[in-house]
Amino acid sequence: MITHSYDPYTPEIISPRDMVKPIPGFPDTMLVTFQPRTFAVFLDQYDTTPLASLDLEEAPLSDSPGIMGRAYSFSHSGRVLGAALSPIGAPAAVALVETAIAYGTTTFVVFGTCGALVPEIESGGLIVPTSAYRDEGTSYHYAPASDEIAIPSAAKTAAILDALSVPHTLGKVWTTDAFFRETQATTAKRVREGCVAVDMEASALAAVARFRQVAIHQFLYAADALTDQTWDPRLLGTLPAEPRARYLRIAAELAVRL
Repeated sequence: MITHSYDPYTPEIISPRDMVKPIPGFPDTMLVTFQPRTFAVFLDQYDTTPLASLDLEEAPLSDSPGIMGRAYSFSHSGRVLGAALSPIGAPAAVALVETAIAYGTTTFVVFGTCGALVPEIESGGLIVPTSAYRDEGTSYHYAPASDEIAIPSAAKTAAILDALSVPHTLGKVWTTDAFFRETQATTAKRVREGCVAVDMEASALAAVARFRQVAIHQFLYAADALTDQTWDPRLLGTLPAEPRARYLRIAAELAVRL
C-alpha cells in the first residue's frame, strides 16, 4: 500500500544530485508559485535573470523560451532571490523543490490558489496552513504514514504576515491529488475534521521540507469555494493583474524577512 512506502533506511537509487550539481551563487531563497498568469506578472514587473531549469525534462541552462520550471533571479529590498513557476500537483512541485535544493536553495516561499471549504474564508483571502491532511501519494515516500502532517514553519510565516499587517487565517488544509473527486461526503468529512481549505501540494511540501531539512513557508489564497455542497468559482482564473502582483509582493516581503 502507498501508506507503507516510506523507507528511511536505504538511499534512493537516483537523486537530483545525480542529475544537477550545485551552482555557486544560486539563490538560497526562492519563491515558487503555480499560476502562469501570476508568474507572467512577476516577469513583467521585476528585472529578472534566467537561471538553470528546474525541470529535468529540459537541459539545464538551455535556451528554451518556456518559463515553466525555469528559475529566475531578481532583487527585492536589496536581496537577491530566486523565483520559479511550478506545475500544479504534489509530484511536480516536490520534483521542482528537490532540484532547487540540489542547486543550492535552502528556503522556499510557496504560494498559490486553494478552494475555501468554510464560508468564513472570503474570496481571495489568505490561508497559512498549519497542518495538512495527506490525501496525495508523494508525501508517503518522504514521511511515515499518518493522516496528517504538521507544517512547523506556519508560526513564523504568520508572524511575518502579522508584522506586514496582512490579514490571514491559520488552519488545517486538505491536500488531494484528485480535485475532480472532491465528493460531497468526503468534503463534508474533511470540514468536520477541521480543514478550512483544499489544495494539491501542501502536505507533500511539508514532508519534503522535513526530510531534506529545508524551510518551506506556505500561504494560499482562496480562488474558489466548495461550501454548502456546491462549487462557487469565485475568482478562479479571472483574477486581475494587480491582486496577483500583491500576492507576489507579499511572498517577496516574506522571503527577505526569513
